[in-house]
Amino acid sequence: MLQNKFAIPVVDGLQSAISKVLSSRLLWIFFLGCAVPLVFAVYTQHAWEDFYITFRVSRNLATGHGLVFNVGDHLHTFTSPIGVLLPALASIVTGNASDVAALWLFRGVCIIAFGLTATLLFVTIIRLRYPAVIAIGLVCLMATDAKSVDFTINGMETGFLLLGFAYAFWAMFGATTRASMHLGIAWGSMMWSRPDSFVYIGLFAGAVFLFNQPSVTCRSRGEWLQLFLGAAAVAALVYLPWFVFSWAYYGSPVPHTVIAKSMLLAPPTLATFWKFLHDRPTHTFDALFMPAYATNFGDWPAYIHLVGRRAAMALSIAWVVPGVRTETKAASFTLLGSHFYLSYFTGAFPWYLCLPALLGFVTLSGLLAQAISTARKIAPHATAEVVKFFLVVILLTVVLDGAWLTVQSAKQLKLQQEIIENGTRREIGLWLREHSAPGDTVLLEPLGYIGYFSGLKTYDVPGLSSREVVEVERRFGVVWGAIAAELHPEWLVLRPHNIHAIAQSRPHLLEEQYERMREFNVQNQVERLAIYGRGYLEYDSVFTIFRRRLR
Repeated sequence: MLQNKFAIPVVDGLQSAISKVLSSRLLWIFFLGCAVPLVFAVYTQHAWEDFYITFRVSRNLATGHGLVFNVGDHLHTFTSPIGVLLPALASIVTGNASDVAALWLFRGVCIIAFGLTATLLFVTIIRLRYPAVIAIGLVCLMATDAKSVDFTINGMETGFLLLGFAYAFWAMFGATTRASMHLGIAWGSMMWSRPDSFVYIGLFAGAVFLFNQPSVTCRSRGEWLQLFLGAAAVAALVYLPWFVFSWAYYGSPVPHTVIAKSMLLAPPTLATFWKFLHDRPTHTFDALFMPAYATNFGDWPAYIHLVGRRAAMALSIAWVVPGVRTETKAASFTLLGSHFYLSYFTGAFPWYLCLPALLGFVTLSGLLAQAISTARKIAPHATAEVVKFFLVVILLTVVLDGAWLTVQSAKQLKLQQEIIENGTRREIGLWLREHSAPGDTVLLEPLGYIGYFSGLKTYDVPGLSSREVVEVERRFGVVWGAIAAELHPEWLVLRPHNIHAIAQSRPHLLEEQYERMREFNVQNQVERLAIYGRGYLEYDSVFTIFRRRLR
């Protein structure tokens, strides 16, 4: 009896101590998840071009003009509901007095979302009984993915999308009660982050159902189906308010940005799909673990491209390997499905690749954890420890590679912000605001900074902010000369290759109807930079402004 009385407080004390350690560990994981993007943001000050496309809408809402890009024109010119509403709230909180303050407030919330993503992933991986070193490794992989870190702090909705997936992952494999409710809220929040999230939701849920191992998941397929149906009902309720509002306000729940971007892609037919498989079979794999647009400009180390591509391809087919655990197969299968979806339907822009990259990291972590577990079961203790050591070395190597890419990306983006965004595109917008007249229009491609700071009505290519551009593209294709000739904008802001494109399609348009007003040229400054990714800056180093001749 005395022994039992003594044992009870000892057990309670042990549980309390374990709880404190676990809580402390989770706190450190959260801080790590927040610290990396925070340092990245402070160092680079990077604000993505597309943030200012959306923030123009946010600012109009905050100042009472409605959720529109051009005042009075109810056109759905953004993609993410969260990405437009939270910056609007941030602008209101800061008194609509400072764009920079509003951006930093939004950044702060996104950074917290990134930290919570790291924490939820860690908790779920531990619940799945992966070794702690693998759980920590997964967090480090995410925290050293240059794209994910950058798009968390540069004004995009990425932090919330990643958090929604981590929450869904935890609800499926870590939640012990009310899993349907948690999963439904997670799915709904993903839809609020990006409306195309249903693609990832369907792929991952379908893969879990298809590859279910009851001994691992503790659920039958029937129980999974019941869970998914309940979650789908909750998700529908969570997303329904935005769906109804956007349909009533804009006339369609489909963002105009989706329609505009489709102008850049071939019609989705069986023939074009086979052409895609032949011409671009590794399109997203090439860029999956690289910084933004690293594959578009060939000045990053070739071996990193090669290793990253092959690793991405291998991880995307890991689901075919017999015996791989359910959650790993699901992540791998969804990665492959994401590849086809993004390459074929969206053009695989870098901000779309952050969630697929995380799926790759989850797959890699699952494979390493299962390899360690298998070695412990079938090999002598010493051999199993050697296997674990080498697998951890592989994981550490990948983390260090990602960290190096993130550091180099930070150097690149700091200069991108200083020279291109603030020093060129922002200045072009301010110059246009000063020299234009009320009612003027401008044709351009980089819509964000120039469109926001000029305040002009924009005809952008491919037409994210303009139904007029899309109508011209439906008749003539994405042809700069045709767009300029049909819409007669007062101003043109052109890169050198845009000038060449107009000369090819409408040879005399510029010389007869427009006059060259000013060139913004930082090419010599950019060419002197000793950084990786310099080609990305060079692409935006020269802009020429034309004004329509008075008749």
